[in-house]
Amino acid sequence: MASLMADEVEVTVRRLSGNVIGVVRVHPGMTTWTLKEAIECLGGPAPTEQQLVAGLEILVDDDSAYDAVAEEGSGTIFVVTVQGCPSCEGPCSCSLCNCEPQFGLIDYYGVCKGCTKAGGHSSKCPFCRQCFSSLCGLDTHIRFLHEVEYHGNEWNTKRLNAHIRKREAGNGVFPVMPEEGTFLEARCGGLLPADESTIEVAVATVS
Repeated sequence: MASLMADEVEVTVRRLSGNVIGVVRVHPGMTTWTLKEAIECLGGPAPTEQQLVAGLEILVDDDSAYDAVAEEGSGTIFVVTVQGCPSCEGPCSCSLCNCEPQFGLIDYYGVCKGCTKAGGHSSKCPFCRQCFSSLCGLDTHIRFLHEVEYHGNEWNTKRLNAHIRKREAGNGVFPVMPEEGTFLEARCGGLLPADESTIEVAVATVS
């Protein structure tokens, strides 16, 4: 391995189990997100599914990884694997309460842990134009409408399988209804009219 450049810090990346993923060179100006990408290249989780811990500090994507590592001083970073959001590919946000974006903000059933409401976050289907208020709803949609992709290793099937096992065991949780005024596209074939009154007319006409 080539010698370290001036001011570079060599960091050992470990899982919580203690297993070593690899060694990364962290340089001044390197962000946490860039460090996550480097960890993925070493065989670690996707950047959206990583939470990095240096000492007692959880590193934030846009912050300086170099400063955090230099301050912590042990030369070791731990990687916690989190359930990433396939739509956001990063921290999620909620349009209902406008809380600070963060990983794990929206649970599998679409509920924001900040305001405990659903409808402020959208899970978008990568195979068509539909979107859903929960990742559970999206997983179910892909299972039945995009079977080739679902069964062809193009989608994470573990989440829905775990949900089904819990439901069959009698302790399953179900997605809640999104807040009124959200996800109106489903009422008009995916094309959102200019205002609610137009939607009501369209619904009445169809009925």
